[in-house]
Amino acid sequence: MKPSQLKNIIREELKQALNEKYQDQYKMKGRLITNIKNRPQKEILSDIRAIAGVTVVSTTELEDYSEQNFDQFTTILNLKIDGYPFIKSGGFSRDKIKDIANMIRKVPDVVSFTYNPESITPM
Repeated sequence: MKPSQLKNIIREELKQALNEKYQDQYKMKGRLITNIKNRPQKEILSDIRAIAGVTVVSTTELEDYSEQNFDQFTTILNLKIDGYPFIKSGGFSRDKIKDIANMIRKVPDVVSFTYNPESITPM
């Protein structure tokens, strides 16, 4: 590899790293399993929207509603996360996204929430 090619690769990697370091909005998706026998999915999603930093929540059902097990209702959860509430109190990073994922898991009637860290992308 030529030195000029290596410089260009390093330059692009640094640009991406710096852009992400100062990024405060991210998109992520994960697998959400809820128990909708106890309360409707809309209420569960409303509780997720109430988590600091979560600004947009949408879901995609993996199976037809009538074919789902209501104890283990499975969807893909799409989130938009805004770091502003965290920037005011010490900074925002991907580690805060882990905290948000843990808060989602604590929402009543959320059975499970899993995500791939690679699904987190800056906006």
